[in-house]
Amino acid sequence: MLSRAILFSLVATIGLLAGGKVWVSYLRVDTEQSVNQLKKEKVLLVQDVQNLKLELASMTRPDTLRRLARELGMAAPSAMQVMKP
Repeated sequence: MLSRAILFSLVATIGLLAGGKVWVSYLRVDTEQSVNQLKKEKVLLVQDVQNLKLELASMTRPDTLRRLARELGMAAPSAMQVMKP
């Protein structure tokens, strides 16, 4: 029959291993949740980038720039205001 010290060591080792398994499982689930959240955020950010690219393309069109300039009271420069190299 096993001595009490060996039996105690065996039970303690099994307990530590079981606790370690629970802890690793918790970390795995927590990491999976973090990864899933980051994937959702990435999708939203990619959509934002696409929307901003479309907005930039729209805002830098020559007709849009002319309209905005008129709305701000801007006019084409006179010949005296243009410097030639």
